[in-house]
Amino acid sequence: MRAAVMWRPGEPFQVQEIDIAPPGPGQVSVELHSCGVCASDLSLTTSFGQPTPVVLGHEGAGVVTATGDGVDSVAPGDHVVLVWVPPCGRCAPCRRGDDYLCANRKSSADLRAGRGRGASPLSVDGTSIHQGMATSTFAQQTVVPENAVVRIDDDVPFPVAAMMGCAVPTGVGAAIRSARVRPGDDVAVIGCGAVGLNAVMGSVVAGAARVVAVDPMPERRTLATTVGATEGLDPDRIDELRDLDVVIDAVGAPATVTSAWRAVRRGGTVTVVGAGRPDQSVEINAYELFHDDKKITGSFHGGISMHRDLPMLVGLWRSGRLPVEQLIAGTADLDSINDVVAAQQSGRALRIVLSPQP
Repeated sequence: MRAAVMWRPGEPFQVQEIDIAPPGPGQVSVELHSCGVCASDLSLTTSFGQPTPVVLGHEGAGVVTATGDGVDSVAPGDHVVLVWVPPCGRCAPCRRGDDYLCANRKSSADLRAGRGRGASPLSVDGTSIHQGMATSTFAQQTVVPENAVVRIDDDVPFPVAAMMGCAVPTGVGAAIRSARVRPGDDVAVIGCGAVGLNAVMGSVVAGAARVVAVDPMPERRTLATTVGATEGLDPDRIDELRDLDVVIDAVGAPATVTSAWRAVRRGGTVTVVGAGRPDQSVEINAYELFHDDKKITGSFHGGISMHRDLPMLVGLWRSGRLPVEQLIAGTADLDSINDVVAAQQSGRALRIVLSPQP
């Protein structure tokens, strides 16, 4: 099969033929029809310790083609979304319903430290190729554990289904699960990439009265108002924001977290859904934290359980309340992945969905 391999950290992808093993016991083979290029994919090897060579990609959807022994939740022909936080169902977070925080999930840091996930099904001429995020969606096919796929209705277009794998649950969940936006709230979202724009839509779904979209690109501020923001704001004017109920930071840099903290009212909430760098810290005045009773929370995967919450997200899309299609700038074949990366990093496109199948 063809896949986009990154041979060294941060280098361009090389689209080539690689070998893939059949599914073993408890595993599922998926023919990938759509995959999104998420910003976190591009920083895995340079900032978060993902070893190379690797096939990256975690936002994907396709069709089950084969299953290993013991698999009974999906069957060949089923449409599925890849789950990059596969829950074990046994640990304390899973038992309390927080399976997106599964204690038995293996991260890139684990791989760097030699605590791997076992043998990868991917290889080239006998050289093992790592599975990025244990999903490797930048390929025509992948093999994953049974708990790393979730069934999705056949009528959901594959590009939309792929977005349901990360951008939609992470952004929408940041608003409705992590920040707990309530009807009538005044909200700001800092950073209007795919996750931030989904946070805008999630805030609207939650009933926010005012949703301010903060982004340096006028085109993205305009798109934000198209999907429900009441106004757009250049980051140079962010100090004008005061007394908001909720600020969702979809950037995660120390400067944006600090701006969010200043913008919320006493008793307000700052929710950070942007992936900050491991070497960055944020300073908050201890007296202000006490006196103003502000709350600051992280939002990993939007606090969304894919196996529980995907039907809810699909229902909101089906009713027109999550216009995911408006966030997709177009589609491209897998061979164009480096052009897609360049377009998204430059801001010329928000999200271009790759179509791995010929």
